Amino acid sequence: MTALYDAAHAAQQDYIATLEKLVKIETPSRDRTAAAGFVEHVKGRLEQDGWQVSIDPQTEVGDHIIARQDASGNTSTLILAHYDTVWPIGTLELMPFKQEGDKVYGPGTLDMKAGITTSLEAIRILKSLNKPLIGPVTLLITSDEEIGSHHSRELIEREAKAHDRVFVVEPGREDGAFKTGRKGGGGFNVNFKGISAHAGNNPQDGASALRELAHFLLFTETLNDADKATSVNLTVASGGTVSNVIAEEATARIDMRVLELPESERVIAALGAYEPKDSRVSVDVEGGLNRPPLEPTPTNQALFEHAQSLATAMGTNIFGAVVGGGSDGNFTSALGIPTLDGMGSTGEGPHARHEHIRIHDTLDRLALMAALLAADPS
Repeated sequence: MTALYDAAHAAQQDYIATLEKLVKIETPSRDRTAAAGFVEHVKGRLEQDGWQVSIDPQTEVGDHIIARQDASGNTSTLILAHYDTVWPIGTLELMPFKQEGDKVYGPGTLDMKAGITTSLEAIRILKSLNKPLIGPVTLLITSDEEIGSHHSRELIEREAKAHDRVFVVEPGREDGAFKTGRKGGGGFNVNFKGISAHAGNNPQDGASALRELAHFLLFTETLNDADKATSVNLTVASGGTVSNVIAEEATARIDMRVLELPESERVIAALGAYEPKDSRVSVDVEGGLNRPPLEPTPTNQALFEHAQSLATAMGTNIFGAVVGGGSDGNFTSALGIPTLDGMGSTGEGPHARHEHIRIHDTLDRLALMAALLAADPS
């Protein structure tokens, strides 16, 4: 274990250099031109390191990268990563890549180009120490996680079913916790259709879509359940045309987060059964659960405890926590594949101007990743 730990920390400069190259290729989710440059760079790096690389082409988002390492062992591992970020092109001018002490800053450092770096460097460390893999490894790097994984979910689930376990190289929680549970998330679009009328001459003839929207907003708040950590929030609304016309149309968007699958079923049923206060207004609800919750299943817990034992043997401690945001690990866990999330790095500020990783703790993560992938981590 000492050899892996020492090798991971000795690789600090290589790690930062690799991360810098990834961060300096800006990759907002829907920019296919930017994505193409990133894919070309990463494909070349993977092939240089002995990965077998294929590209899953896309038309609306960037292409997905599938890289494989063969091994004779029996335990196969899928490493899940994404290269899209929430930052538009040009953000580097305002948030330059820089190192300050134990921190490295830049857009996408924490979420999640450090996770990609950890995946690459873990394999390099094992090869440098002549340590064989515990089994075949697939690294799947997708392009649309930040916008819901609609173009990659099928691929993720297909690859997960072909592997014994999944490591998600999202960052840990800001205090370093592994993400042993995640809320599931869903969204709804709601359309209200009423009757327009002159707001001064004959308002009684109108059926206000906006008034119904207001009733609906209060209704959605009744669906929250703090004891079960269920949140249902009407987050976006609009309607009407001009100030002297009763609003004929309105729209709203709802965000739903649940820790348990039955809660999503309850909320979906309640939204679908809503009865308008004004029968002249129609209410149409579309949407549902996008990411199922990542629940602390026995198989997930066993994988986390295995990671804990390896961390302890290296002289470090890890702990788990349940968080509100989702990841692609939600999909794989829901399939029953043992999933460990938060493997990639530690730091603070995902999606924030102060986004950064903590180098020392992230290199601890790197050492643990290498140990988990090694046939003999000792």
